[in-house]
Amino acid sequence: MNLWKNKKALLLAGVLLACFATPVKAKHGVAIPVLNYHSIGVTPGNTYVLHPDTFTRQMDYLAAHHYTPLTLDEFASVLSHKMPSPAHPVLLTFDDGYANNVEVALPILQKHKFPATLYLSTGLVNTPGYLTWPQIHELSAAGWDIASHTVTHPHLPKLSKKAQREEILAARAKIEQELGKPANTFAYPYGDYNRKTLRILKKAHFSYAFTTHSGWASSDQPPLELHRIVVDSQKPFEEWVQQLTEDTSK
Repeated sequence: MNLWKNKKALLLAGVLLACFATPVKAKHGVAIPVLNYHSIGVTPGNTYVLHPDTFTRQMDYLAAHHYTPLTLDEFASVLSHKMPSPAHPVLLTFDDGYANNVEVALPILQKHKFPATLYLSTGLVNTPGYLTWPQIHELSAAGWDIASHTVTHPHLPKLSKKAQREEILAARAKIEQELGKPANTFAYPYGDYNRKTLRILKKAHFSYAFTTHSGWASSDQPPLELHRIVVDSQKPFEEWVQQLTEDTSK
């Protein structure tokens, strides 16, 4: 009888200890879904052109489920543990610099007071279908972060180190000259990079760079090789929700 009482006491102690013990550390110190958009328009069959109705539905979902879109500064602070993460953080990024980012995406985002980040290929500015500098200033004034996506959107590993450096740094310099703000993060065109690219970014003191490796960005990843979720217009809405809510980074 005493033995049974001792077993019950030990079992109860174990339960209480489990209740108050420190939780097991998660796989990732901090992990944040980073959504990668391109054009918001109507071009059936194009993976990178998302219909405005679908984009609206996605932003409405974020608002309804209490997601907090971050600025780049907030993203960096959360990832580096300098500020606590909101319950459902997300970073909204747009690549290349399509005119419909300001004409279509901006009003939808403003409805929810969502910030975003544009990774701009500066050589596309003022060409048909792409942003003008006044439009880029409008995005910046609306709270968007603007950063480098090279000048001409090349496959960087096919270039010499010198050519890569010119593509990356000339775009950053142009953005900083136009907007008067630092542009020290980067997104790889086509997701392509090599060791030369990484050395250039590190030497030039870029803080973060985004790949197209699928999954959430994490403090466990090298800061110049962060993952993103490329939003595919050909995939069902339910798959987008799954990518947003389940970290598939490896």
